[in-house]
Amino acid sequence: MQLWFLTAWRASLNTLAGGWSGEGSRLQAWRKVCLIVTFVLLTTILFRPHLMLPNRVYDWYFVVDITQSMNVPDYQVAGKSVSRLQIAKQSIRKTLSALPCGSRVALGMFTERNVVNVVEPVEVCAHFAALDQTVASMDWRMAWAADSFIAHGLYNALEQAPELGKQIRVMFFTDGQQAPPANPKYMPGYAGKPGDVQGYLVGMGKPVASKIPKLDEKNAVSGYWEQEEVQRFGNFGMAETLSVLAMEQGQHDRNAGHGPGTDLLSNAHLSALDEQNLQRLANTTGLNYVRLEPSAQSSSWATGLGMTAWRWADTDLRPWLAVPAIVCWLLYLLLTFSGSRWVKWLARRWSGIRLRSH
Repeated sequence: MQLWFLTAWRASLNTLAGGWSGEGSRLQAWRKVCLIVTFVLLTTILFRPHLMLPNRVYDWYFVVDITQSMNVPDYQVAGKSVSRLQIAKQSIRKTLSALPCGSRVALGMFTERNVVNVVEPVEVCAHFAALDQTVASMDWRMAWAADSFIAHGLYNALEQAPELGKQIRVMFFTDGQQAPPANPKYMPGYAGKPGDVQGYLVGMGKPVASKIPKLDEKNAVSGYWEQEEVQRFGNFGMAETLSVLAMEQGQHDRNAGHGPGTDLLSNAHLSALDEQNLQRLANTTGLNYVRLEPSAQSSSWATGLGMTAWRWADTDLRPWLAVPAIVCWLLYLLLTFSGSRWVKWLARRWSGIRLRSH
């Protein structure tokens, strides 16, 4: 492209230097006008002009579940097993490349009950390298606890969104694995209004249960979580508040188990995409639930209708100037060779084809 610009620019200089002597015909005058416009546009493009214009942009808060179940390698890419965490990170990095300049991106990581906002909203083009590197560096070892209470984390991310920006959308990547399994009676309620924060709840993994790997410091598999290990946490939970009458009748929860029960704990050492849980959370919060397949692109969700935010943004004018420059250059070539025998021969052939078609 640069070579074409330089060739046209040099031709424009040569014509401008020697083509103004004499009156010339109207055809030559139009040729010179086209060449002058092309020269001015190409010269302007070389200075990389920018201007603040109203743009269609997108503001996103990408949150990644970094708990150990996200290390399950149940994705297949080019014949190789890839973990859910790696697929989530790849998807976000591709989305960063697809967002137009002027868009803003914040990054967060989830584990236990909370989401930590590691990067506040920044402009995607000016800070692309930093955002890309931050996403690539996200790792399960950054987790500060082993628990995974999805509802708490999702609600926490939605609470943070308005503080990050009025037009911030949330894209939360998780497999929906609750660890340790929670008693449904103790699940929190959503305090916000459904739909106030738009976005996507992205389901990771396959619905078929797989073993959860234990990774060492080099990310090599050193074993797998066993059922006995998970059951050690089976009685963890919050006590149910009983009435005075119930307590007088001998019911007391001080020493009672408040976990999910043996049914849920029997497969707690395995991990699968919990679509039922994620769809329920999506309905509760007003988010859109989608499942991330290897062929799916989260960039199409991030730049979809309804996710747009209009804002004045620094706009690169080179594409807008290149189009009229190409048109003027083609018009100049057409006017230059309009009298040649090849152009006349092509015109006759085209006229003959049109006559035969009628």
